[in-house]
Amino acid sequence: MTRFIWLVTSNRTEKKAARLSDLNFVKSINDRMEIITPLVQRAGKVLDLGVVESRRSRRATELQLERHHSNLLFRQVCNLNANCLGVDIDEEGIEMLKSQGFNVKAADVVTMDLDEEFDTIVAGEIIEHLPNVGQFLENMRRHLSANGTLVITTPNPFYSKQAWKIWRYNRPQVHEEHTCWFDPITLCNLCRMSGLNPYEIYWVQPKSDWLKALPSRFKSYFSHSFMILAKPAA
Repeated sequence: MTRFIWLVTSNRTEKKAARLSDLNFVKSINDRMEIITPLVQRAGKVLDLGVVESRRSRRATELQLERHHSNLLFRQVCNLNANCLGVDIDEEGIEMLKSQGFNVKAADVVTMDLDEEFDTIVAGEIIEHLPNVGQFLENMRRHLSANGTLVITTPNPFYSKQAWKIWRYNRPQVHEEHTCWFDPITLCNLCRMSGLNPYEIYWVQPKSDWLKALPSRFKSYFSHSFMILAKPAA
């Protein structure tokens, strides 16, 4: 028993927590597609997650898909690579996308087993909606090819607009379906614990709403969101 406890403790101490100075921040970008496009174009097989992007508390799924017809991330990814599978837990939305000719499947990204591997997996603004992010990342690790890339984009809790919201309303702005928040340090830690090696990080700051985004010009940690690229750990 004593030897078993020592081994567990030893293995845990080998995985040091990420520090800001250890992370590979590449640059700030205005559009996530700047990074996603080349990864998807040169991939053999692509998996896109959360492709319906439904928000039923505000509008019906059909209206949501119509409203975001042109800028839906999944449509952009499919235009870049025809060998793309889209997955979402929203069965109604999946049937709508199927009727439009898309290759999609209704599944829970946390627990699904697609019995295949992908060269690029795109997880755009989905982890903050999940009940168990660690289990999700482990599952994505199993679905990645040996040299595959997982692309994660998620809102930044330190976005400068949030400070403005707190000053004005005494609360941050939170999506009604969000379950958690991450910053690059905590998400990199969880990736490593889940068998993934995060190798590049990008801050994402859209050009719109420039006044509230002004602090990000001086400190990147005030950016709107961020992107992590991760590969299976050796």
